[in-house]
Amino acid sequence: MDIDTPVAESFGGQVHAKRQRTNSFGANSISTTKSQTQHDIPKWQTVSENAFNGIVSIRFYMPTSFDGEPSLCSEATGFIVDAERGIILTNRHVVGAGPFVGEAIMHDHEEVNVKAIYRDPIHDFGFLKFDPSQVKYMKLAEINLAPENARVGIDVRVIGNDAGEKLSILNGSISRIDRNPPAYGQLTYNDLNTFYLQAASSLSGGSSGSPVIDINGNAVGLQAGGRCEEATNFFLPLDRVKRALELIQQGMPIPRGTIQAEFIYETFDEVRRMGLPEDIETMVRKACPDGVGMLIALTTLPEGPSSSAGLEPGDVLLRINGEIVTHFVMLEKFMDDNVGDSLSIEVIRNSEILKFTVSVDDMHALTPSQYVVYGSSVVHNFAYQMAYSCNLPVCGVFVADATDLLQSIPKIQGVIIERIDGKSVCNINDFVNVMKTIPDHSQVALDFFSITNIHERQSLTLFVEHQWQKMKVYTRNDSTGYWDCERITDFAQARQISPVDAKFPVMLNNNAGKAAKVSQSIVMVRSMIPVGIEGYGGSPKTGLGVVVDSEKGLVVVSQQAVPTSICEPTITIANSSTIPAKLRFLHPTQNFAILQYNPKHIGKSDLCQVEISPTSLNPGDHTHMITQSKYGDPLCIDTVVTSTFPMKINRTNFPRWRSTNCETLALDTPHAKDYLFGVLADDEGRAQALWAAYTTSSDKSYAYAAMPIQAIVPVLEMLKRDEEPRLRSLNVELAVTSIAQAVNAGLSHQRLEEYQKVESSRNVMFRIVGVEALSKASGVLNELDIIISIDGKPMTTFEDLDVQYTLDELAIVVLRQKKEVALKVKTTECSRNTDKIVFWAGATIQAPYKAVLQQSRTVPSGVCYANICDGSPAKMYGLQTAFWITHINGKSTPDLDTFEQVIRSCPDNTYVRVKGMSFELTPVVLNIKMCYHYFPTASLLRDPSAEGGWRSSIIGEPSVVKQKGSQAK
Repeated sequence: MDIDTPVAESFGGQVHAKRQRTNSFGANSISTTKSQTQHDIPKWQTVSENAFNGIVSIRFYMPTSFDGEPSLCSEATGFIVDAERGIILTNRHVVGAGPFVGEAIMHDHEEVNVKAIYRDPIHDFGFLKFDPSQVKYMKLAEINLAPENARVGIDVRVIGNDAGEKLSILNGSISRIDRNPPAYGQLTYNDLNTFYLQAASSLSGGSSGSPVIDINGNAVGLQAGGRCEEATNFFLPLDRVKRALELIQQGMPIPRGTIQAEFIYETFDEVRRMGLPEDIETMVRKACPDGVGMLIALTTLPEGPSSSAGLEPGDVLLRINGEIVTHFVMLEKFMDDNVGDSLSIEVIRNSEILKFTVSVDDMHALTPSQYVVYGSSVVHNFAYQMAYSCNLPVCGVFVADATDLLQSIPKIQGVIIERIDGKSVCNINDFVNVMKTIPDHSQVALDFFSITNIHERQSLTLFVEHQWQKMKVYTRNDSTGYWDCERITDFAQARQISPVDAKFPVMLNNNAGKAAKVSQSIVMVRSMIPVGIEGYGGSPKTGLGVVVDSEKGLVVVSQQAVPTSICEPTITIANSSTIPAKLRFLHPTQNFAILQYNPKHIGKSDLCQVEISPTSLNPGDHTHMITQSKYGDPLCIDTVVTSTFPMKINRTNFPRWRSTNCETLALDTPHAKDYLFGVLADDEGRAQALWAAYTTSSDKSYAYAAMPIQAIVPVLEMLKRDEEPRLRSLNVELAVTSIAQAVNAGLSHQRLEEYQKVESSRNVMFRIVGVEALSKASGVLNELDIIISIDGKPMTTFEDLDVQYTLDELAIVVLRQKKEVALKVKTTECSRNTDKIVFWAGATIQAPYKAVLQQSRTVPSGVCYANICDGSPAKMYGLQTAFWITHINGKSTPDLDTFEQVIRSCPDNTYVRVKGMSFELTPVVLNIKMCYHYFPTASLLRDPSAEGGWRSSIIGEPSVVKQKGSQAK
């Protein structure tokens, strides 16, 4: 059941409410109303008990965003309306307009699979189907639909499941049977062209799809929404529900007609103010003595039959085909019985009767039955029901999930695409055909608008990577309950890159001097993240970088712009030419990465490489910060280094990479934090440091500091020699501690004298605060050890640790429990590269990565969860973040290869027993049901010989209709 919070209701503006999915009733007791007699109480008890075996808890997930609703996992209620055929009635917003995967839990906790067989295009009801023979221990009950019994004043019971655990029963009385539908907002499902029942009820929360039962045990309504603050509940009447059920039972299609007009019910006093003549009111009241109002056109959709025929908002409906119509049931009957034909409609406008001939459209044809997946994005034809929320024609391509299409604004909602690469896109058939013509690795314009602001047209650049952005067309199949999949494969091949000339703009700041030349080394960097791993999602990252070798095409960037080893980077030169690049190096602890582009891809340009200064910056030094505005303008900020400080970024609940063991610089200008990247240059235009944003626990907040440019030199020299950079590391995390604290911990006077002889800008030592699990230092170095010396040299700065990069073993003296301990510590070759990923049950699984190992004392398994999809089996059945998987179906999974072998033997549509440990090392056992149709098991393996450097393997493919690019329908 959904809870809404309406505002005042009036013509021209319906109730607007916020719908929330809830999983339990607000109370579990039955209270009696004043109208009840003591004699009724035992009867209600019998009625309720008889209904229990007909009411089910529905546990489900929607694997893809569709028609304004996000992918999700949830629970609801339904009730059996045909026990012989196994038909369950519930809400449309439970069945959903898109893909649905679910199961029903009976009153005795037997579980059966359910599939969607019908969802109404407009009204909030749908039907699920199960196999009755699978219910072995309970006699099924069937609840009769009796819409005619819904009357003002009758007492009712709302019976539903509380999260599948127990039944809750709530009482109420129907107070209205002619309420207009509640409205839940612009970008979500809203009902229309129907009455709703309203009841005074103590309900404060609930479960969608609960039956509303009268004292005879008949269902008179379907729980749909409510206002919790006013103890008011809204029920869908069952007139059209019963009709649909009877047609399904007969094996007949369910005709649904529309003239693309929305009507609301207004009382006669309001209708008179709109020009209703007295004689017509008298005639209508005589013909419909039980009515107190008439239907008024609220919306006529542009280009629809009603608008084209001449109907206007505000018209008062009088007759259809010569019969007076004041009720929604009669209105819908005329439309449903005349799909493909036309109706003679008479309305009152300005006290005059006007007559129109209006054609009737097929409502099912206006409801999307196909969608296209492009990478992580989902598009489908603009839906009939959503068109009403913004009064737009029922045409265009709606973006249900914008992740890979609107890459720079992936969270935007309500988008309708108008053109791609200058070609008009009116439906998903156009979308598929246009996308197939775009060569791989291209950048094209995508023009669109949002239905939340129809007055503004927008355009952005779409980066096309066919290797990662696979395209599939899904078509609804009500016989199987699945959406059949068709892969689109015949894309245009990548075309040869034509070099484009690029001239940098002139810096207007005359104070920059020779440092202005650095602006011609700064380029824009964009990194597409095709797979969310290591604590990062799949949203693209943007930033700046600096060219450090123009002959070899080497660019240094911060890891804010390139956070993981799976990426497709591009660089843009002088805001004029965008070319592909590849990741060459990702530093394990310092905040930089190095990209490489092909210099032949650049035309005539004044792009140049930056010169590296031989001297370091110190506190008090003046420097020029060279960067770019968001428009590509070169900027210079004159500033002073205020201090040097050790960068410390706190550990996160969900481990992700952090810069550690690094000395950074602070600047005296607050404006520096307005920029994610910059180069600090001396008066001769030589780079002294790199200003950068440092990633933290949130994608929306950063730490800011400057890194001495000398940190990149060892790796840069290897790349210049065409060597693959290989660094070794102790894999420890250090924190600064004062010498006074070290003395208190037992530092000897002799050692103290040695430290006082070393010239240093800071009297500090370094304490070990973390030793990476599985490293060679683990078990040798301990947390809280204070490092006294490395290879005989006192450690006074982080730079003293740099010897680890090239040596296999270090002689380290530590202070441990007031004693000096001399150790031989082996280093480990370190890498940020992820070599293999497994996709399983909607989760991304990988081997423990550096951030996890940094924060773990022990490693229970070589398999850990990295990311999870909303609306997936993994999400629904409780797989948690930072989860170690130790066993599958009782078989040990010590590493990723073994894990993959074990899960490949798990049959579809069966439960898999997952044993593991939480990140806090708490044992966890889960049972996850497979759904290979929407979530096939697949692996991604790093392979330099494959396109893009990765090779994929898929098992458990969805049902594939075709393997080539036939057209969507």
